[in-house]
Parts: sequence; structure tokens; C-alpha cells
Amino acid sequence: MAIRLNLKRISNSLVTRLLALSVLVLAAGTVLTYWQLTRFLREDLTRTVSAQQVTLAAYVARDVDQSLTDRLEFLERLATALPKELLADPNQLKRWLRAQQELNPLFSRGFAVADAKGKLIAGYEPDGSPQGRGQACAARGYACKPAATPGDSATGTATELAPALAGRSGIGRPQQGAVPTGEPTLPFRAPVKSESGTVLGVLTGTTELSAPNFLEGLMKGRIGEAGGILLISPSDNLFVASSVPAMVMKPTPVPGINLLHDRAMAGFRGSGLTINAAGVEELSAIALVPSTGWFVVARIPTGEALATVGRAQTFILRQRLPGMLLVVGLIGLLAARVLRPMIRAANQADKMTRGEIPLAPLSVERHDEIGTLTASFNRLLDKLHAHQTELALLAHHDALTGLPNRKLLADRLTQALARAQRNGSRVAVLFLDLDGFKHINDSLGHEAGDQALKDIADRLRGVVRHSDTVARLGGDEFVVLAADFDETGPEHIGVLARKCIDAISKPLLTGSENTGSAQRMLGVSIGIAWSAGNHSANDLLATADRAMYTVKQSGRSGFAVAPQHA
Repeated sequence: MAIRLNLKRISNSLVTRLLALSVLVLAAGTVLTYWQLTRFLREDLTRTVSAQQVTLAAYVARDVDQSLTDRLEFLERLATALPKELLADPNQLKRWLRAQQELNPLFSRGFAVADAKGKLIAGYEPDGSPQGRGQACAARGYACKPAATPGDSATGTATELAPALAGRSGIGRPQQGAVPTGEPTLPFRAPVKSESGTVLGVLTGTTELSAPNFLEGLMKGRIGEAGGILLISPSDNLFVASSVPAMVMKPTPVPGINLLHDRAMAGFRGSGLTINAAGVEELSAIALVPSTGWFVVARIPTGEALATVGRAQTFILRQRLPGMLLVVGLIGLLAARVLRPMIRAANQADKMTRGEIPLAPLSVERHDEIGTLTASFNRLLDKLHAHQTELALLAHHDALTGLPNRKLLADRLTQALARAQRNGSRVAVLFLDLDGFKHINDSLGHEAGDQALKDIADRLRGVVRHSDTVARLGGDEFVVLAADFDETGPEHIGVLARKCIDAISKPLLTGSENTGSAQRMLGVSIGIAWSAGNHSANDLLATADRAMYTVKQSGRSGFAVAPQHA
């Protein structure tokens, strides 16, 4: 039970609540800081990394575009420089192609020349693989059957060679190589024209995508630990090159899987966040390769790109927790010190309310808000004490004259009778009723009557002993209690009665501002009852009352003593 009370007291303590509020405020501040800093860092890092990704994608796109245009321009110059008479001599043409390859090896898979009808004339591959024309066709995108002599017709070349046969240089579709390595290849084509501009044939140069002087850097490059580069052909729905080997020459995702990829396929160029096909959130930037319509994607997982955010979050939590505990501890010590005077005052007030210590002002230790509260409590305590004193006075005294009322008279009379019985002494009760008081009330008003009663009360106080009691029962009835008399008491009581009659019979100056002042005379009828302590307070008062009425009936303004009886 004691433990439960202590727990309840602790839970209701201001210090406990202040500590709880401090923890709540600090926790809320930590959460707010955590959220704001995380949001700021994420947005700021996203902008920074996006800008870096865009720059990187643009740089790679320019590099790829430069590599493509360099090869295409070289092939166009080579097609212009090709001796036209060699078109009729495949062996000499092959030697010429070999010489060009050795002078400037931009095309890792060599060259091939077809005539105006698309038939293969001659080709050269630097890897030393067999030079069957069927292999050469397959390596360069020609769909032709094997043939032992020049001039065999090729099939299925119209679409591939159509632009070049029409006189336009261009870059072909990336293809999975068949021989000798199986590496993906990219064909470049330029028309071979006569001096009059007639297309005599097509010069094709083919290079592997992973060739050291082509896309090798792109395909081996990495961005961070898990990021990389993609080269995509939107017209072919194909991954041309990738830092992930398994993606090379694979079809692009169907629409709806990667929303940013869908936008890029539709022409968007820029940066953004997306979820890739593997369900990983990435930050990607897209840049155009102008010469082919391809685009480069520089991508990095956001978990890696924004790793600083996670470290900042961990830092906040690690730093704030000890700091929060330290602040809460300091607040607790400070609160206990600041509230100590109030706690002491509360304990003192609690003991006073339980009656363990007497009512007394609380000590004011500091002149702060708590000191002001304590001083206010002390003033309230003084007012309460004064109010209690006033209430006690009102409960036992007449409100008009300040004399003891019937209740206090009965208490004192009971004590006096007990004393008389114990000590063998006598108690006398004088019951006084004013004569002529009603005329003052009726003629001069209640204000004049109240003043007359106050004057009578003052006169009666002046004629009794200090130990005697003068009480007002109500209206114009007064009682004088005289106690502790011996057998000679009747003589003294008679003297006291005559003093009361003389004091009351003196003229009274009564009146008001409206009626004017005037002297009035009053009389008094007094009934006296004796007791040796063998009567009750009510019986003695009733006996004195009857004696008073005897005086009233016999002519007033006198006193009568009731016969004493056992």
C-alpha cells in the first residue's frame, strides 16, 4: 500500500511532470530535427547527385557520339579513296582493305565491300579467321550463302544496305556476332561512288562494341559500388552496351515496369528517381547520342547515392540520445532545487491540515514566483484565521452589541453550575427585559432602537464584575450571569440588580438625522434566580424569566428574586 501511495505521489509530482514534459519536448525536437535534416539532405544530395549524373551521362554520350562519328567519317573518306578498278579484282581489293586496317585499326572486325546489287566482292578480318564469304556476310550483317568465288549473290541484304545503296552513309543495327568471338558488333556503311556520283558499291566497317578503342570503357565502367552506364537504342528496343555484361544486346523492359525508362524511350532527357526492373530505387540521368538517336543512362542506387543521409540519421540519434539524457538530468536537478521551497511549504501545509502541527505562516525562502505564492498563502492563512475568529464570534456573540448570545451564555452557565456544585458556591442569573423600548422603535425607528441597545449593553458591562457575563438573548432581553458567590450572595446580587436598574434608567440620547436627537428614558424589569449547582441551565433561566414577568405584572422597573428550591 505504501509503495502504491509513493508511486502515485511520484506520478503526481511537478518534478516528474516537468521531466516528462522535458523528455517529450526533447524527443519532439529530435524527431523534428531528424525529419527536417533527413528531408533537407535527401533533397540537397538528390539535386547534387542528379547534376553529377547528368554531367556524367552527357560526357559519356558525347564520347560515344564522337567515337561513332569519327568511325563513320573515316569510313566515308576510305570509301572515297577506294580505287574503283579494285572492285573488279577481289584479291587486290582484299589486300587494299588489309592495308587500310593496318594503317588505322578503327574497325576491330575489319572491312567488307559489296557491289551495287549487294553482292559481296571482298572482305578482310584482322583476327585471321577463315575468309569464307558466308562468314564475312554473317559478321557484317549480310545474309548471304557461302560461295567459293566472287560474284555469288547474297540474300536478305536489301534492308541492311538500302541506305548506303541509295548514297547515304550510316550506322547499322547492333548485332550479336557469330564468328569468331561471338562479341556484339556494330556495322558502319558508306557508299562507294564514281566521279559522276553513281553508287558503285558499299564499304562496310565493323567493330566489336567492347573494342578497346570503342565502348570498352563504358562497358567496364562503374558508378560507385552498384551503379553503372547503359547505352540504349530506342528504335531497336535494345540495350546496346551496359556496365552489366548480362544486359548487353538484351531487349529493353516492356512499358510499365520502369516509368523513367518509359519516359526516356518517349524522348525525355534529364534526371529522375525510378524503380528498376529488380525493384531497386535508382537515381538516373539520360543524355542523347545525336548521331544514332541512342541515349546514355547513368544510374546509381539511391541507397548508395544518398548514403550520407543514413549516416546523418545515425549521427543524430547517437548524439541526441546522450544529450537528451544529460539535459533531462540537469532539468531534473534544477527543477528539484527551484521547487524545493514549494515542496517544503506543501509538506508543512499538509501537516497543518492533518493537525500534526499548529497553523503557522510558511517560511518564504526566495522572493520569486514560489516565494510570492508562499507569501500569498500566508496572507490567505491570516485571512482564514481572521475569518474563523469572526465566525466563532458570530456563532457565540450577538451581532449588534457584541455580547455573548444564548449559546455562549448556556455554555458558561453550565460551567458555572458545575463549579458551584463542586465548590459549594452559588450561581445567580438576572433576566432583564427593558421597559419602554418598543416606543423608541416605533417612534424613532429601528436605527435608533439599535443604538439604544448598544448603549444599554455598554452600561451593563460597566456595572458587572470582570468574571460576570452579560448576554443578549434577543430583542430587548438581556441576562447577567454572576457566579462563585457564597451564602451572602443575595445581598450582593440585590446591589447588582439596583446598579443595573440605575444604569439603564439614565436618559438615552437617541434619534437620527431625519427625526433629530432627543433624550429618552427606559426602565428595566429584572427576574433573579439562584442555584447551588443542582439545577440545569435551562431551568435556572426559565425560573429567572418567570420572576421577571412577576415584576412586569406588579408595575415594572424593579427586580424580584425567585424562591430558591432544591
